[in-house]
Parts: sequence; structure tokens; C-alpha cells
Amino acid sequence: MNWQQLDSLSYQNRLRHLPPAHKLLFGSVLLLLVLTGHSLVQLLVFLWMGVWVVGYARIPFKAHLMFLVLPLSFFLAGLPALLFDLAGGAAGGPPQDAVVSWKMGASHALYIAPVSVHRALTLLTRILASLACFSFLLFTVPFSEMLQVLRRIGLPELLTDLLMIMYRFIFVLLDTSYQLWVAQRSRGGHREFRALLRDAGMLASQLFVRAMRKYQSLAMGMAARGFGESLRVQSLCTYVRSPRYERESVLGSIVLVLLECLTGGWPF
Repeated sequence: MNWQQLDSLSYQNRLRHLPPAHKLLFGSVLLLLVLTGHSLVQLLVFLWMGVWVVGYARIPFKAHLMFLVLPLSFFLAGLPALLFDLAGGAAGGPPQDAVVSWKMGASHALYIAPVSVHRALTLLTRILASLACFSFLLFTVPFSEMLQVLRRIGLPELLTDLLMIMYRFIFVLLDTSYQLWVAQRSRGGHREFRALLRDAGMLASQLFVRAMRKYQSLAMGMAARGFGESLRVQSLCTYVRSPRYERESVLGSIVLVLLECLTGGWPF
């Protein structure tokens, strides 16, 4: 997925006209429920957020799927550490209830315990539901409007300005790194392992130099325009409340909370 598409879709989705504070409140409540709830509630939140993102906001399914898949690579990288255990020596062999085990030498064994599988599945459902909540927020609320809401609730302006500049430079770095990578590939780079390491080091150094130049240009441009104490972003969108979406979000959240309580989660 082109990450610049993420910013453009947040301005073009079908839920753009809804007040950003309502969407942030809705996503935050569901995220809190995901972080403290059971796997069943987390799966329901994941499916429900998919309906909001793909069905109501009309975000392309491929973009939503790529947003979910890319962060899951970090989970997959740490999955072996969650699943596999080593037994042997004074500790004895693998437990009797091991899902599967492999012998490693005469006195050691590598095995997967049921508790490890349960822990990995619990973490997977929580990650998927959390990513779905973040997908809803990032695809339906422009970042500048998020910062405006955060300012209204008391977040310091210095922090919101830093977040705005960091968000801007994420796309600058991605675009610059892609241009440098294409230039290196067109000149025969990234062919072998040693060349790959050398070209990656050159790309990182050039990326730092160009990022500093972009920063200096931004600082001079802001100073030339009379930059004051904080950044001001004017929203040209007219927000309209939707009783239908408000009823669905409130009733759905209440049902999920009641389901969490009935399944042994939060006490009444």
C-alpha cells in the first residue's frame, strides 16, 4: 500500500462529514474494550470495525487489509518465542499435554505447550482488534483534525505541533527513500549481498542528508511566513451529525460491554 494513500483516503472517505470528536471517542472506547476484554469480544470488534471501514467509509478492502497485514509481520517475527519451549536435562522431557514435540539430541526436546498456543491466539485476537480500531481512526479522521481535538481536550500545543511535523516528515522520508532506492536500482545496485549492504548504508546516509535539507527548507519557509508560537490548521469541512451512526455506535458498544460482562469479564 502507498502510505500517501492513507492520508488521501482520510479526506475522501464517506464518513468524512461526521464530527472527528465523535469518531475519536468511538474508536477510543472500542480500543479500551479490546485491551481489557476477552477474545470473543475482540473478534466481534475486529469484524465490526471492518464493517465501518470498508462498508460505511468505503475504504478499499485492499488498503484496509494491507494496513492489518504489515504490522502483523512483527507479531509473526516474535511468534516462535511465544510458542516454543525447550525441555531437557534436570527439568526432564516435555510435558504429557504437549501439542507437538521434537527431540534434540539425547536429553533435550523442543515442544509446544497448550498454554503457549492459547497465549499466542489471545495476543493475535487482541492485535487484530486493536489494528482494526486504529484503521478506523486513521482512515476516517485526518491527522490534523485529530490534533485539533487533542488540543481542545487540553493537550499542550507544543506537543501537537511536534506530532504534526513528525507526521509530515514520515511521508517525506518514505518518498525520499523510495526515490533513492529507484536511483540505486537503475544503476545496477542491490544485486548481491555485499552490494546490498553497501547500497543500504549509502541510502541511509543520503536519506539523512536530504532529510536535514528538507528540515532546513521547512524551517526557512515557516520563518518567512511569520510562524508564531503554534501551527494553525483550518478545516474546510462542514461536520454534520448522523443520528443513525450515533445510535448504532452507542447501541453496539453497550452490547459489547454487556457481552464482556456476561462472559466473565467486567463484573456488574
